[in-house]
Amino acid sequence: MRKLLGLVSICALVGVAAGVNGAGATPPSGPPPEVTEYGRAQQAEAGNVVASEGYDVQHTTYTLAAGGDTGWRNGPGSTTLAVTKGALKIEQAAGCATRVLTAGLAIVLPAGKFRLQNTGGEAAELLANFTNLPKGGGAPLDGSAESAPACAGFAAAAVPNGLSAAKTFRGDPTAYYRQVHAGHHGSDGYASSELPVESGKDATMMTFALQPGFSTGWFAHTPHVAIITKGTWAFFEARDGKCEKVEEYRAGDAWVHPVHRHMGAVQGNEPVEITVFGFNMTHGEPKPVLGSQPDHLDFFHAPPSECPTQLR
Repeated sequence: MRKLLGLVSICALVGVAAGVNGAGATPPSGPPPEVTEYGRAQQAEAGNVVASEGYDVQHTTYTLAAGGDTGWRNGPGSTTLAVTKGALKIEQAAGCATRVLTAGLAIVLPAGKFRLQNTGGEAAELLANFTNLPKGGGAPLDGSAESAPACAGFAAAAVPNGLSAAKTFRGDPTAYYRQVHAGHHGSDGYASSELPVESGKDATMMTFALQPGFSTGWFAHTPHVAIITKGTWAFFEARDGKCEKVEEYRAGDAWVHPVHRHMGAVQGNEPVEITVFGFNMTHGEPKPVLGSQPDHLDFFHAPPSECPTQLR
């Protein structure tokens, strides 16, 4: 885990690029955010992150000790696992499948039973994103293990041992589904969202600490699941010839965004903290600004004529 003033250099880069390219880009304004990065891993195969209205989402960082075992668990929705240290043996009831996920790799498991084991000699560290969690209920790796599936070669249910959680962020996406916004809702109205995860691209988890007066300017981003744990945050888009606040979130809310352009800003006089689990970034070292091939955030966007370039 590392903490840095992540958008100071972004502001400088965007300012230079806007001047050189003359594209009218609008860099972030206000106090620069502090960004905590929890890790990054390459998506080992294609998948889908599915989140539905009426259920919670959660991001958690875990350590599984050498020889540790989670026992069989049930994921009610998508379970994204990104290994940042060591290796994990993953067993899935669906297809009676077994695989090993080494450090630097991530995978999205569909709903169903799975088991994680650390058969190596060092502790494994991982980032996890869970969707479609029952309100008021635990996440898949909480509590007691379940019975083993009827798969040849799979051992009986194990007693969980060696698993510990460090950071946990949980949110309710109800506000996201009930607000007016265009072009980024599920196929069945606002009841569900599906984020396609591309093989070979990167996933990451990070927390943004934002101060009053901060605005992103106009930007686009890769698909992500976000949870706000402090303050009030809003997104703005052009609507019917004017600039409208189309989404507003408070501590405890979450949203599920595919790729699209908008502008975000802190609302009120309280700091904001947002933790993001992002997908489909260009594989390799993090590069926050890549023009037409952005990493997680792409600030090379001119504002629509209906909206101001900055919000303060």
